[in-house]
Amino acid sequence: MVKDMRRYKRFAIDTMKVKGRIMFSKIVDIIDISLGGIALKADRRLNIGSEYILKIDEKGLHISVKATVVWASLHQSVKSANGDLVPIYAVGMKFNGASNEKISELIKIIAPAQYKDQAAREAADTNDLRIHMRFHVGDGGKAVLTCPENYSIRNVSMNGMLIEAGNVLKVDEKISLEISLPGNSSITSHGRVVSCTQMKDSPEQYAIGIEFLNMPPDNSGLLGRFISMLT
Repeated sequence: MVKDMRRYKRFAIDTMKVKGRIMFSKIVDIIDISLGGIALKADRRLNIGSEYILKIDEKGLHISVKATVVWASLHQSVKSANGDLVPIYAVGMKFNGASNEKISELIKIIAPAQYKDQAAREAADTNDLRIHMRFHVGDGGKAVLTCPENYSIRNVSMNGMLIEAGNVLKVDEKISLEISLPGNSSITSHGRVVSCTQMKDSPEQYAIGIEFLNMPPDNSGLLGRFISMLT
């Protein structure tokens, strides 16, 4: 971790198997959409069977919908600004309880040409889109994906922690996080990513340094009591 995180003594707790969860948002590209679901491109692996929240804002229409991943595959790899290869995944998701009227309205906005062509072919049924009819979205179709990421803690201090997770986080990225402590108590806080390196002994995992930001006093007290048990 960076130097300023060493003002506090760090305690190794990897053997205690303390877990937590990060919540962060990513902008993703929409590939296509139907009443039943959506396909998109994301720069991180999404877990099949896991539920995420999608927020789509287009021309005054605001939709927030839960969606479950039904398939995912590596789509391509692109070079980042510093020359690293970043994997891009194609992901198919099924909407959970979304209003057909809202999704239909969204399709009209983000794929207007295809919608009109389909409506012309089905003139007798212009107000109903069949659930299996998918509409391709060109450049510019975006959504915000809220992603929960589970992690395990390798060491912790009052100022931050080193975690192990399955996806890359960008340095200086701001995140919301929670820590599940022994005894059914939990800590919530904001954090800043200060380091992220691929683990040599487990290439699909990353060691990520997190600096705590604006931790509520009651949560800071919980963390302090937990750390005092380690001394």
